[in-house]
Amino acid sequence: MGNRRIIAEAGATQENAVTAMLNLSILENNKTLIMSAGSIDSIIDVLESGKTMEARENAAATIFSLSIINNCKVIIGTRPRAFSALVGLLREGTSAGKKDAASALFNLSVYEANKASVVVAGAVPLLVEMLMDDKAGITDDALALLALLLGCSEGLEEIRKSKVLVPLLIDLLRFGSTKGKENSITLLLGLCKDGGEEVARHLLINPRSIPSLQSLSADGSLKARRKADALLRLLNRCCSQSHYPVG
Repeated sequence: MGNRRIIAEAGATQENAVTAMLNLSILENNKTLIMSAGSIDSIIDVLESGKTMEARENAAATIFSLSIINNCKVIIGTRPRAFSALVGLLREGTSAGKKDAASALFNLSVYEANKASVVVAGAVPLLVEMLMDDKAGITDDALALLALLLGCSEGLEEIRKSKVLVPLLIDLLRFGSTKGKENSITLLLGLCKDGGEEVARHLLINPRSIPSLQSLSADGSLKARRKADALLRLLNRCCSQSHYPVG
C-alpha cells in the first residue's frame, strides 16, 4: 500500500518510484510480491498518464518484466486499460519506450486470452506502420508481435485488412534480419491459408517473392527453411489453378 501511495505522487518522486519498482521486478521472487501488493493498477496509472515520458516508459518496462510470469500475464490481462496504455506508448514513446511497449504486449500475448485485447486496443495498424519506419528501430519486435497476433481470429482479420503489409513482408524476406525473415514468412504463410487466395496471388505476381522464398528455403535458418518450403508448396497448389508457375 505504501508503494501505491508513492507511485501516485507527481514529478521526480513518481519517476523514481516506478524506476525502483522496475529494478525490484527483475528478481523472480519480487514479481509475485509486487503483484500481490496490488501495485499493478498504480503502475498502469503511470503508464497511462505519468508526469514524464521516462516514468511512462519505465512503467512499460516494469509490466514487461512482470509479464514474464504466467500468472502475471493473466492478472494484467484483466485490465483492458493496460493494453490501450501500452499501445499509446507504442505510438508516442521514444525508440526505447516503443520497444518496451512492444515487448510487454508480446509477453502478454503469449497468453492466448490476451491476444484479442491487444488487437482491440488498436495495435495492429500501428505495428504495420512501424514496419515502414526505420527510425523506430523495432521492426523485429513489430513482426514478432504481428506473427503472434495472427494466431487469434481477431488478429488475423485485422492483419488481413492492411493493404501495405504484403509488399512490406516481401521486402523483408530479402532485407530483414534472420528473425525478421522468419516472422515475415510466418505472416505470409498464415495470410495465405484459409481463404487467403488474394495474398497468394500477390506473391505469385511479385517478381521478388518466389526467388526470395527459394533462397531462404536453401540457405535460411532452420525455421525459415521449413516455413519457406511450406509456403512454396502452398503457392504451387495455388498455381495448379492459375497462370503463374512457381520455380
